Amino acid sequence: MTDNSAAFFAHTLASWFAACGRDLPWRHSPTPYQVWVSELMLQQTQVATVIPYYNKWMAQFPTVESLAKASLEAVNGLWAGLGYYRRARYLHQGASVVVDHYGGCFPSDISELQKITGIGAYTAGAIASFAFGMDVPAIDGNAERVISRYSGIYGDLSHGDPRRRIEDFAQHVVQIAGGAVINQAIMDLGATICRKKADCDKCPLQSQCYAYRNGLVEALPQKKAKSPKWLEYRSALLLESSDHRYLVAMPKSDALLGNLWVFPMQTIFREREDASDAKHRADASTRQSRKTLWQRMLSDLNPALTQVVPMPTKLEITHIFTHIRMHILVDIAKLTQPAQLLECAGGTYEKYAWLTRDQILTSPISTMMKKVVLRMPEIT
Repeated sequence: MTDNSAAFFAHTLASWFAACGRDLPWRHSPTPYQVWVSELMLQQTQVATVIPYYNKWMAQFPTVESLAKASLEAVNGLWAGLGYYRRARYLHQGASVVVDHYGGCFPSDISELQKITGIGAYTAGAIASFAFGMDVPAIDGNAERVISRYSGIYGDLSHGDPRRRIEDFAQHVVQIAGGAVINQAIMDLGATICRKKADCDKCPLQSQCYAYRNGLVEALPQKKAKSPKWLEYRSALLLESSDHRYLVAMPKSDALLGNLWVFPMQTIFREREDASDAKHRADASTRQSRKTLWQRMLSDLNPALTQVVPMPTKLEITHIFTHIRMHILVDIAKLTQPAQLLECAGGTYEKYAWLTRDQILTSPISTMMKKVVLRMPEIT
């Protein structure tokens, strides 16, 4: 990196941002709370998807105090459909930290910000620069891609010399053009032009970009080898009472889909997707009878369910998580008793409830759960 190269980057990108930057609701006189909420919503989620969720969130939880006072169920309900529900829990927990330990005011110090649940190095930099006007970098995946291509930085950008070079460059350019401007400009360039499949003809940095001048746009940043996903098969029980309510369960907060309603599930196969013969052995496991396992679980929840004999259906739902390819096999059983006589407790779940189909759809549920519910008329 040279001073001339950094200056060209900062001034050119700042001018481009003034003319072409995106008009986003959280950029209008942002508070630390607004920046924090928007940044967590934007993690692994497109801007167009986030905007309506952000607007509804701010209407219901306009301040960090209102969020801290809310129930986790209300928070998850508002988040429903956005995915990666751990982010909602981080916001809820972090709001309590801000209220209880910082008197409801976000600290401006980077190290103090990172003590708040849900705030890492990038989010702390975003809050400090966007809300407090500090000239500090905020380095996300977009920034890594833009800087790596522009400066010709090879290797794993998460540590070592490549990481140091990314951070040094980012620190240099925020001092030239200002943290709020240059951080947002880099984000917008990475999101709209310098994407994985870049549109270099529209890029204001093209003439000085190392990757473009050397035909290496597709090669930078260098890709890290991805860990194989887990291949997981679960059996879900669709247990319907005589008054057309269904048994749903809530996993504990630290579990996958924690604090969201799901149909009771049991894992029947789990192995790395690239393991030898994994798919064949998974298919063999799914053919095994699950009745005994269900009967044992149901009898523990309520003795009245001892005689339930679930029958397997042909319905299979596939859902891809960040690290899991999950297949849900739906088993069904119908009861002659009404729901009010069948209170359930204990087992591996936090709590249980009997809900109608419409109640389930308006409760905090995951996208995966919604897939199952929408297919229910086919099998019930």
